[in-house]
Amino acid sequence: MKYFIQLLIIPTVIAFAMFAGCGKPSQAQDAHDHSGVDHAELDPISITLFTDKVQLFMEYPHLVKGESAKFLAHLTVMETGEPIRSGSLHFKLTDLTGGTQKVVLESPKRDGLFIPEWTFDTTATFTLELLLISPQVDDRISVGELVVHATVHDAEHAAEASAGDDPPNLVPFLLEQQWKIGTLYEKASKRTLVHRLPIPGQIVAPQGASAAVSPPVAGRLLPPPDRRLPQVGDHVEAGQVLAMVEPPLPVTEVVQLSANRAQVQSLETELSLRELDLDTRALEVERSLIQSEARRDYARRALERSNQLREKGVGTEQQHDEAAQNVRLADAEHEGAKAMKRSYEGARERLAKLRSKTLVGEHDTPATGSVYQMPLEAPIAGRIVSVHHIQGEHLDAHQELFRIVNTDHVWVEASISEFDLPELLESPGATMELSSYPGRRFDILGSAGGRLVNIGTVIEPETRTVPVVFELPNASGLFRVGMFADVYLQTRVATEAVAIPEDAVLMDNGRPICFVLVDGETFQKRDLELGVRDNGFVEVKGGVANDERVVTKGAYLIKLAALSPESFSAGHAH
Repeated sequence: MKYFIQLLIIPTVIAFAMFAGCGKPSQAQDAHDHSGVDHAELDPISITLFTDKVQLFMEYPHLVKGESAKFLAHLTVMETGEPIRSGSLHFKLTDLTGGTQKVVLESPKRDGLFIPEWTFDTTATFTLELLLISPQVDDRISVGELVVHATVHDAEHAAEASAGDDPPNLVPFLLEQQWKIGTLYEKASKRTLVHRLPIPGQIVAPQGASAAVSPPVAGRLLPPPDRRLPQVGDHVEAGQVLAMVEPPLPVTEVVQLSANRAQVQSLETELSLRELDLDTRALEVERSLIQSEARRDYARRALERSNQLREKGVGTEQQHDEAAQNVRLADAEHEGAKAMKRSYEGARERLAKLRSKTLVGEHDTPATGSVYQMPLEAPIAGRIVSVHHIQGEHLDAHQELFRIVNTDHVWVEASISEFDLPELLESPGATMELSSYPGRRFDILGSAGGRLVNIGTVIEPETRTVPVVFELPNASGLFRVGMFADVYLQTRVATEAVAIPEDAVLMDNGRPICFVLVDGETFQKRDLELGVRDNGFVEVKGGVANDERVVTKGAYLIKLAALSPESFSAGHAH
């Protein structure tokens, strides 16, 4: 309560201490004014201009030839809402003939305020341009035209012509007070706004991306051959042998296994002898193949010599036929040797396969002599997230040994109430926020690279909700299974909507309002009709026009000023 009392009292004290008894800039009564109306009674001309860097609010009297005129130029830094505290301001007046007049003020009279004075010798229309050079900001401002009248009477007529009725709900608020609180404005602009329905969600493993590994039979847990048992955090591939399970065997089965092993060893001996015999025969075949190649080469050379002799008229037809016959026999003998070699090679391959079937498996444990161990393979690729038993421990059938989770992709599973289903689009966009990453918003179907998996068709009877599932790539591991998420589903879209920042909206007697800048020191309270809210902006269906400037910082104190405008609008002490 003490804070609100101070807010109401301090501006009033400031107003009376600094501005009480002060009026707008004045000038002497024109001696040629035949209307009997004092020139000082005319309301001053005010100009409010904005550049990207500064705001200019300038007041000056209606200009009359031969009379001194005082200009009050208030300059505010747009980004911070603070006044220009140092630097120079260059005033340049240019008439229609190109003649110029310049005035340079090396520093402000007071923070934010420059006060040049002119006496115009001629009746003319001038163009005013300001050049600000300050450590805070440099800028050039084109103010526009200034009209110098011949008499006060002409000035009065011009003032009457430009006069109009003031709009309702105006609130005066001096720049000196705005600077103290750092008042900021922002333009109403057209935007595309999306209404998003907030619903709870959670990061879960996709279907088929989580698997438990358990033995189908009871037995003793052993590591895979030449490797250790996997540990938490290890990455495994699909089909990789993770462990061996050695089931217990009765005495009769042990005896039978020993007998089988003896038979296998006897068979191995016989197969070894057969393999040795094949190797010996293979050597003979290889020798025959080499000899046949030599005889074939010799026969071909003999045939070639016979052909050469025939071309010279030497040699008989019988000698040529015998040479050709020898070539054919040598070729046939060589092809037979090659066929015999292929036959022996095939026999050796078949013998090797047969022998491999009779050997003790690669999973045999010599220490126990057991020939029966069951391998446990990874059903999916992923990372080991839990291990429940150690080497040598006895496992029961179907008892979970390892759990594997693949998080290369994750699902975002959200639950929407059945009462909100009518608002849901057929293929809704979505964003999400995670408590683990405050201040970050992830566009699921946009920059996050996700996709819509499913919108449920069955309502959960206990929660009366329907699941909405999205999939996200997660190669970096940013998203972890089990994280809670705030999911925002797209329900409505407003295109080319006039929007203002949500910071500009206040509540007044239960209704939304904002304050629109009319000129540098006057605001108007506007009742608002609001629409879609999105990412810090709100659609304005009524109350503010495009390009109007609304107060985004300091609006609450302007609202207080509206309750007692006299305390906040006393004239300047210039």
